[in-house]
Amino acid sequence: MIGIVVALNAEAKGVIEKTSAVEKTTKNGKKIYFGTLGNDNFVLIISGIGKVNAAFSTQYLLDNYPVEYIVNFGSCGGIKGKTDILKYYAVDKCCQYDFDLSALDNVPVGYIQDYDRVYFTPNTDKLNFLPTAGLASSDRFTEKEKDVKTVSDLGCSLFDMEGGAIAQVCTANDIPYYIFKGITDVHGSGNDQNTFFENLNKVCAGFYDIFVKAFGN
Repeated sequence: MIGIVVALNAEAKGVIEKTSAVEKTTKNGKKIYFGTLGNDNFVLIISGIGKVNAAFSTQYLLDNYPVEYIVNFGSCGGIKGKTDILKYYAVDKCCQYDFDLSALDNVPVGYIQDYDRVYFTPNTDKLNFLPTAGLASSDRFTEKEKDVKTVSDLGCSLFDMEGGAIAQVCTANDIPYYIFKGITDVHGSGNDQNTFFENLNKVCAGFYDIFVKAFGN
């Protein structure tokens, strides 16, 4: 069984509709769908936005279903000059750039003591048809120059609000995981709110095809 964690209904819509997935249950208000892809069954949870929601939802799937690996996909932002709007990327490393104990313990930004690391490394073998990029997650929408600089200094060019937390939970459970993202906005490109939502719809329309190409049998 494939476990899928997606933040937004819009991001999950294509997979749900095109596989005729059925909503059978909810957990704390989070919708859970069941479907099939080729020879595999999948369970998909719509986590909601943010790292706590993403971590809770991932752990719930792992605790309650015979999941062989986790897939996370969704929209994200990118850094100008390193990424392109409406392009999809496989994540080959991720971190949580708002986890910062550097002033207390003299450790790098993003360093998590329990794992003795800054970066977690998703699998990419099934996504080898996509370009790769690093992803930095935080519980805020990344738009301030200082945040973008932190993301860039960490060697990442994508930013979201879920991926790093999902990676940490999967690592803690020793379960394989994959992350791919589609860019809705590039910092410094001058996008306005209307453009963002237009791009969100366009990006979400492509998730199903990538999901099938990567994980279909």
